[in-house]
Amino acid sequence: MTGADVKQLQMFLNSQGFTVAKTGPGSPGHETTQFGLATKAALVKFQLAHKAQILDPQGLKTPRGLFGPATMKVANGMLAG
Repeated sequence: MTGADVKQLQMFLNSQGFTVAKTGPGSPGHETTQFGLATKAALVKFQLAHKAQILDPQGLKTPRGLFGPATMKVANGMLAG
């Protein structure tokens, strides 16, 4: 998966402390348009940190690393607040 939205997601994750990469591609200031394993891993950490809002309402025990509606709602709420 590629696109400008992936870069925005990486920037969001990095800014919230769910670092995509410490150095190189995906690191703060070097976000990319590529959704790869590092982005997925950072997204999984974000989903686990917000388990009560993202996973529990859906009856999920483990995150899938997909930026679906529940995850998007939490992220957008954080940006708005």
